[in-house]
Amino acid sequence: MRLLVVSLKGGVGKTTTAIHLAGVLAQRGKTLLVDADPAQGAFEWAARGAGLPFDVVLPEDAKPKKYEYTIFDTRAQPKAKTLDEFTRKADLLIVPCSPSALALETMPRLQTELTGLPYRALLTLAPPPPSKDASRAIQKLTDFNFPHFKTQMRRYAALEKAAMQGCLVSDVRDPRAALAWADALALADELL
Repeated sequence: MRLLVVSLKGGVGKTTTAIHLAGVLAQRGKTLLVDADPAQGAFEWAARGAGLPFDVVLPEDAKPKKYEYTIFDTRAQPKAKTLDEFTRKADLLIVPCSPSALALETMPRLQTELTGLPYRALLTLAPPPPSKDASRAIQKLTDFNFPHFKTQMRRYAALEKAAMQGCLVSDVRDPRAALAWADALALADELL
């Protein structure tokens, strides 16, 4: 299975989503994360830690045929050529979107570019209740007729700790780490 994580907006949790989805899928089969973002966030995340349970490579080193699962972490605002190159290889495009107005406003434009491709939005950086931001964002996606996951990747400080330590959130000592990991598990369950 090949998954492409793509968004027109930066700062919506693309790399965090890609890392944790790869972490969960690595429990089910050999997994590769291809860091196709020039910022190389996933590659640097992996370099900071003692080892992730999956391989992280740059596009020129990718050999996805050796893996059961391959996830492509792309740049924000991917160019049409890049998008076309990767979408031909993907079984599903995962589109992270935070509940911010700026992120939500990019979704109809991206939806136009994704016509004919398999895609689903993933609400990321969702504040936990009692905030109503997540439910309002889901309603916006519904209004746009943008297919989306039921699962949300909620905003937890534990995810930032994982990035700083170069590990999965399941390996972070934080009272909410288990909740953040549960979101990643739920996403993989819904995906598969």
